[in-house]
Order: sequence, then C-alpha cells, then structure tokens
Amino acid sequence: MGNNSNEKDSLFKTIARFFKYNTRIVIIIVFFTGLISVAVFGNKGILQRIKLEDERKDLESQLNIELKKSQDLRKELELLKTSDEELERIAREKFGMTKDGEKIYKVTVDSTKQ
Repeated sequence: MGNNSNEKDSLFKTIARFFKYNTRIVIIIVFFTGLISVAVFGNKGILQRIKLEDERKDLESQLNIELKKSQDLRKELELLKTSDEELERIAREKFGMTKDGEKIYKVTVDSTKQ
C-alpha cells in the first residue's frame, strides 16, 4: 500500500513540477482549450451553426411545399373564373348544390351484409 501511495505522490510531484517549469505552455494550452470550447459549444459555435443550418433546410423545404400549394390554388382559381363546368363541378361536389328540378338520392351501404 505504501508503494501505491508513493506512486501517486510521485505522479503528483511530476505534474506539479511540469506546471512550475512550463507555465507558458500550460497557459497556452488552457487558452487554446478554452478558445476551442467556445468555438465548438458557444452560442455562435459550430454545433449551433449545424443546428441552424438543418433548421434552415427544413424551413426552405416547407416554403417550397407551400409555394407549390399556392401555385396550385391560383391555377384552380383561374380555372374557376374561366370555366363554368369547373365551377358547377365544385358547387356540386363540395357544397351539394343542384340544378332546379334535379332530385338527389342518398345511397347508404350496409357494411354488415355482404
């Protein structure tokens, strides 16, 4: 046991001696370690930049989808403005509208009988 204690003391003395005689190197190592830590983990660090870049890509993808939807809706609106048949189709399908004199039959399907 005494031997293990001597090894620890010897290691501690070696490290202390290194710090004592190489103060400049230790300060430089600590400085660059801190600098690298800030560059990687800080608010404007590499990890934050990667996260923001991924978020930007996701938002651009969503924007492209919404622009496509908007373009499709503009086409549909233009078609409704110019085509009476399309207007009638939409009125019938979405709003259940009918022409005068037309009868509507509701068909129900019994799923229990086959």
